[in-house]
Amino acid sequence: MAAPVNSMCRNTASVGIASGSGLDLVSLLDTCTAEEPFANIDGLAPITVAGHSGRFLWGQCGKVPVVLQCGRLHVYEGIGLTSVTHTVDVLAGLGVNTLILVNAAGALSPAVARGELVAASHVLPMPYVSWPDAPARLTPDFILPGCEHAGTYIWVHGPSYETQAEIRAFRVLEGSCVGMSTAPEMARCRELGIRTGVISCITNTCGSAIPLRHKDVVDAAAQASHKVRAVIRAALARFEWA
Repeated sequence: MAAPVNSMCRNTASVGIASGSGLDLVSLLDTCTAEEPFANIDGLAPITVAGHSGRFLWGQCGKVPVVLQCGRLHVYEGIGLTSVTHTVDVLAGLGVNTLILVNAAGALSPAVARGELVAASHVLPMPYVSWPDAPARLTPDFILPGCEHAGTYIWVHGPSYETQAEIRAFRVLEGSCVGMSTAPEMARCRELGIRTGVISCITNTCGSAIPLRHKDVVDAAAQASHKVRAVIRAALARFEWA
């Protein structure tokens, strides 16, 4: 039987970290004090995408108590925006007031290479019929230092990869990278007063002649996970997160 969110409130932390496809951030936790799968939490849809384990972990990264969300939900899974963003509601119920959103993304800019990290300076949601009131632009509250680039993350609902025409259009919008997560969660954070920062882990170059598979995205994210962990660990040690 699923547990209500408030039954877990004894395991609180002010900082949350949400990881994306293929990213392994578990070793960010020097100690792990509790674990809860999505399946045990009221209102959370089951995970259907490979590379997302679908669980929350509580622990310490250095001196900072954190809750790590391993995997996320997406609009393209057909579950609706409210279900996609319910993970943010869960984190808010656990005391999180700062959320670092990490995603796997494709590079739009030729200056950005596979395996590099982009700290989002802006997030642009592309029009989507089931999100008629989507904000035109979202701005993170902070930029995490240590990434190779800072730039604009463009959100599309997916699940298909971008066409050549879409890539050209996104480059006109000065997008650095593109992905299928983060924007809905970030918009929900705005509603709840949760501060956000965004890291995009580049898993592929958009427009490549080589067909892209989800397994390629997951594998590339896994290989670059150590860089993401290093950036987050350094940020947690440097800033005040209370």
